[in-house]
Amino acid sequence: MSKYAGLSVLVLLMSGLLSGCESKAKRDFNAGCQSGGQDRSTCSCVYDRLEKHYSPEFMEKLGQMNPSNMQLPANFGDAMVNAVQHCQAR
Repeated sequence: MSKYAGLSVLVLLMSGLLSGCESKAKRDFNAGCQSGGQDRSTCSCVYDRLEKHYSPEFMEKLGQMNPSNMQLPANFGDAMVNAVQHCQAR
């Protein structure tokens, strides 16, 4: 096996292991965010900033809410816009 083939296998294994460390809520958020046209790193950054602003527990609950009757904090829209702007600017 060539040096690069071995490295490729290692990268694939590590990415699989690391993605397994993310919560289901974060994976679902990232999937929805990416389907909206953002790249994975931006989506992950936005989730992390929202999680830091609110809490991991809030983000888990958010992932379990029915989209048709979500009751979000009054400042959620502003927090989301700020997170997106920050993450896109980096």
